[in-house]
Amino acid sequence: MGVALTTLLTHQQLVDWGWRIPYVFGLLVGPVGLYIRSRMSETPEFLAAEKPAAVPIGDLLRRHPDSFLLALGAAIVSNSSYYLLLYIPTYGIKTLHLPAYTGFVATLVGGVVLAVFSVVAGYWSDIIKPRARIMLITAWGFLLASYPCFWLMDKYPSLATAMFAVLAEQFPVETRAVGMALAFSISVTIFGGFAPFFATWLITKTGDPLSPSYYLMATAFMSVVALMVIERRSKRHAGR
Repeated sequence: MGVALTTLLTHQQLVDWGWRIPYVFGLLVGPVGLYIRSRMSETPEFLAAEKPAAVPIGDLLRRHPDSFLLALGAAIVSNSSYYLLLYIPTYGIKTLHLPAYTGFVATLVGGVVLAVFSVVAGYWSDIIKPRARIMLITAWGFLLASYPCFWLMDKYPSLATAMFAVLAEQFPVETRAVGMALAFSISVTIFGGFAPFFATWLITKTGDPLSPSYYLMATAFMSVVALMVIERRSKRHAGR
């Protein structure tokens, strides 16, 4: 959408009315999501479990504090990296002084790669045990590759899935929906929603165009720690 709009419309047209077009397409997300959900069947575990009428958040945190923190930690790097991907057009325009088209093309390519490999990662997660290992490898990749990737963008500016299964495994069936939703939502809000803010703030404070990589490396490290604990717990439970 960004590539099409920046290619077909002038800057003034984008400012006047073009920016509204993505919101129109965004309205389709709700109906499509409802349609998909209505066609999905519940797992045998969920159908067989004794489900309470409600699961208060306070009760969830009191009964499963470690699972909640691990699920939150495991989701951090996924959200920070995704929202930094969305920040790339702004980074390209403001920091690398590229045309808007280039930034949106980079985001489009990243989105296609993400869509394809999310399916592949989900398939691998059913094969590789413990399931957290595939996310742990990816988190290490973010930690080690973030700075080199931003260095390449600065020097040469012209150039999930498994996660939800891992989060689900941290909670018993009766608290799974609330536990996953709360951990993932907090991760999205803090580490995802504020990712562009932190990236811009780091560039402003340090004057270093590579400084957004520090944020991505920090969030990757937090997820690495959480996923290492999750992997260890999974091995211990499998050995019982």
